[in-house]
Amino acid sequence: MIAPTLPISLTPDPALPSRDVLLDETAVSHVLAALGPDHDAHVSACVLARVNYQVGKSLRATFRIVVDDQPHTIAARMFREGRSGDAYDRTAARAQACGDLHGVVHVPELESVFWLFPNDRKITTLIPLLAASPPATEAPRLVAYAPEKSATLVYVDSDERPIAYAKVAAAYQAARDYATYNDLLAALRPSNRWLELPVPIAYSSEFRTMWLEAVHGRRLSDSDCTDNPDDLRAFGSAVAVFHLLSAPSAPRFGRFSSSRLVGDAAVIGSVRPDVAHAVDDLARRLAATVPRDDDIVCLHGDLHPKNAIRDCDRLALIDVEDVAIGPAAADLASVIAGFLYLHASGTLTRARFSRIVGAFLTGYADVRPLPDAGSLRWHTAAALFIERASRAVTRIRPLGLAHLDRLLRDAVRVLDREIELS
Repeated sequence: MIAPTLPISLTPDPALPSRDVLLDETAVSHVLAALGPDHDAHVSACVLARVNYQVGKSLRATFRIVVDDQPHTIAARMFREGRSGDAYDRTAARAQACGDLHGVVHVPELESVFWLFPNDRKITTLIPLLAASPPATEAPRLVAYAPEKSATLVYVDSDERPIAYAKVAAAYQAARDYATYNDLLAALRPSNRWLELPVPIAYSSEFRTMWLEAVHGRRLSDSDCTDNPDDLRAFGSAVAVFHLLSAPSAPRFGRFSSSRLVGDAAVIGSVRPDVAHAVDDLARRLAATVPRDDDIVCLHGDLHPKNAIRDCDRLALIDVEDVAIGPAAADLASVIAGFLYLHASGTLTRARFSRIVGAFLTGYADVRPLPDAGSLRWHTAAALFIERASRAVTRIRPLGLAHLDRLLRDAVRVLDREIELS
């Protein structure tokens, strides 16, 4: 086995001793030769696209690979000792080969199983859904993939223009999201000048799939929105309108609960002992100062520029699977923490940070009052901790891992009012 060349440093995980091998693109490209009929597949490119790391439990990774000039997506899961064989046996019988390539491969020495898309450990309707596509039409293409959870496919016309999206889920998430979209649209006036939402087309219980009309426009992430305060002002206004909507079946927001803060601190400290003291102190401080919020709204729950599409004056917010009922400050804090993350990594100057956050909050205030300043500070610090520092570990994000200590310090500085948010 080739030694990994992971560009980050985490304390070894005794439960997953080969963790770093599965995070090394070069090592994995050699392992994936096992996809071939005689373990001879030639993998000419291998890019790590997504990671979900549960310390001491499992590691999931998604790779984009090229085999014989053909692109593929492959999902891997590393298990604790002795568990990978059972996982392989449960899915091997229903695996679908992809040309000459095996659909599922077991690598016992890594305690890992690899699934070549559309094979998936838990999303069992992917293969029959794709098989059901009319022969005369082009098959939908994969655009987003969270192995064992969901896959998003796009249907395009002859000009490569998106027509619709299909979200296929492992369980019943797509059914819940379909109901949520309908609830939100029922509460949104079509003439609203700030916010647009994708229109749900249909849901199939057979395929556990929801279809949505495509939203056309420009994603804020497709250009540097930090250079365009007008985009951020429109973003803020759209979020404010979203907060006025209703989603009766949405759960309560619990991402920043005291138990979550303490649990994530323990996880971070176990693999990055150099910041264990700082993260414990921050978790205790946040848990002891939870604000009592009266400004309870319908939260989007996953706000960032990738989920915002600008179409003239209106802005569409997509991907509502994390909709919840909670304090308005939580959504705003997610956006602000995202820009503080860029500032901490040196890719966003302090002046630009102030300008774009000011534009975002101004846009929000154009529609409804801003949350309490103290609540906004607390939630921003919590978002830096849970959504940025913790996910740097659980999603193996090199930029966040490299600046983990700075993220934690900035969270404290936000609480101490040393960083102004408006």
